[in-house]
Amino acid sequence: MPNMGKPRTVAIIQARMGSARFPRKVLADLAGKPVIWHLLHRVSQCSLVDEVCVATSAQPADDDLAEYVTSLGIRVVRGSEANVLQRLIKAAREAAAEIIVRVTGDAPLVDPASLDAQISGMINARADFCISDQAAANINEGFEAFTMAALTKLDQEAGADPIAVEHTCSYFKKHPGFVKTVELPVPEELQYRGARVSVDTPPDLEFLNLLHQRLSAAAGEIDIRDVVRLLRAEPDLTLINAAVTQKKAGSISRTAVIRCDASAEIGLGHIIRCLALAEVLRDEQSFGITFVTAASDVASRFIAEHRHSHVTLDSAQEAWPQLEAHLVETKPDLLVLDVRDGVPRDVVAGIRQRTNILTVSIDDPEDKRLACDLLFYPPVPQVERMEWTELHGERLAGWDWVLLRRQFHAAHAKKVQSNATHGEKLNLLVTMGGSDPAGMTLKAARALKNVSSDFHVIFVLGAAFCHEPAFQEELATANYSYEIQRTVTAMGELMLRADAALACFSVTAYELATVGVPSIFLALSEDHEESASAFVKAGIGQSLGLHHEVSEQQITQAVTEILMDTSRRLSMTELALSMTDGLGARRISEKIIHQLEQRA
Repeated sequence: MPNMGKPRTVAIIQARMGSARFPRKVLADLAGKPVIWHLLHRVSQCSLVDEVCVATSAQPADDDLAEYVTSLGIRVVRGSEANVLQRLIKAAREAAAEIIVRVTGDAPLVDPASLDAQISGMINARADFCISDQAAANINEGFEAFTMAALTKLDQEAGADPIAVEHTCSYFKKHPGFVKTVELPVPEELQYRGARVSVDTPPDLEFLNLLHQRLSAAAGEIDIRDVVRLLRAEPDLTLINAAVTQKKAGSISRTAVIRCDASAEIGLGHIIRCLALAEVLRDEQSFGITFVTAASDVASRFIAEHRHSHVTLDSAQEAWPQLEAHLVETKPDLLVLDVRDGVPRDVVAGIRQRTNILTVSIDDPEDKRLACDLLFYPPVPQVERMEWTELHGERLAGWDWVLLRRQFHAAHAKKVQSNATHGEKLNLLVTMGGSDPAGMTLKAARALKNVSSDFHVIFVLGAAFCHEPAFQEELATANYSYEIQRTVTAMGELMLRADAALACFSVTAYELATVGVPSIFLALSEDHEESASAFVKAGIGQSLGLHHEVSEQQITQAVTEILMDTSRRLSMTELALSMTDGLGARRISEKIIHQLEQRA
């Protein structure tokens, strides 16, 4: 128990549900418990803290958080959402705090011993603010100790300063003479640079879950010193969230609305590439992302898995007035359009003018593209045939602008560095899309029975694959070895195993090229067939044409030839790796930031 003569010390955890980058993160599951539970559990272990409470906003969005914390018997103080300083002051006054330990709601590995050290260090030095050595490589962050007198002075003398209002303690750091400050050394066992142990984005949460698994730690029982020892031995573990950028105090908060759709009928390509862009905008540029889609179970599932906000359009009303109403209400900085619905350009032009929003178009052949500010296209011949004389914005097309998930750049880098072979048998990857309504996987399975080569087939089936009984019947008579990979998430890693691929032309074609996999394509439409011609022209792929016009014999011959011709495969791989690197999403995000900064 704390000493009776010590000033009353209250740990105030600042938390809310409305994080733009990671909505509802404080209630997200970490090792079987909500993130906020970890904070409460660990801070309650501090011997010098008299009370732990949570300061959140009075907004309805934070009702669930307040209800959960209250159910644990913890004081909840609700105040201003925007003015963090006033919320903190209200909590400190209600808890009668003389010393405050402010703990951010995104630091679930906070170390109780370090909090106690800050409290005692400040008391012993008769200081009003305590921080750790700012030059040290400190893995243990997310808390500061200061007196009520310091907080009161901040309110009275700098209460209107944006840094004080939003980040509170950052003001003390930026003005070191404002109150008496003591700086404590960072123990050697807590010194580690390059690891993110706060929860700002879903990759951060994934990293912390991994730490619990690797350390066999129960919820709330990780010792940060054990984390340092683990990461010193295995630094590559930090790659999971290495791309995430920490938002700096005072930096501009930006938001984006992404309009796209996904369904069994139109496929998943639009939403997958938009999620790739959203990932970079959120993790590397600190954007809050909201997806706006037509009602679709598959779209809802994908967006929920990636932890973005989601607005579903009412099918009984026109889509574009609903979209504009959302833009007017939320005032985002950016609108990304990846939807083909035939809307006239004047509709987009009107929305852009009325909302003054930067409008980006992704691979759109329709008339509305001409009203957008930035337009991005893959390297396909159709782009040059379009009419561009009335273009409002800037058009960029080519391999550099292909939108792919981050994992494919990682796979590309591994392929460039590796000369490994896959064994005696060549691996053929067969992937025909999420649902494969045309049954191309069945045709491939039959055709491969006549390939005169010793090879192994990796069949990739999506969650919506709709030919399961017939497919199993075909495999029952297969004369080649095979495996089935279902609903693959680490597709880049799987592609690294492939010596060649037989695929339906789609976004997958660009993924295969990025990983350097020589590929044979079947096309669902004439548009896809024409797009595939860019791969043929570049010497990195072979197109057999429209799937319903391609015979099994043609597939057999094409696969046989590519498996038997080692020099051709190696040449195709080398060319593909030299043309694309999987960084299109990053280039697009940087172009977007440049445009936004020019507008500021």
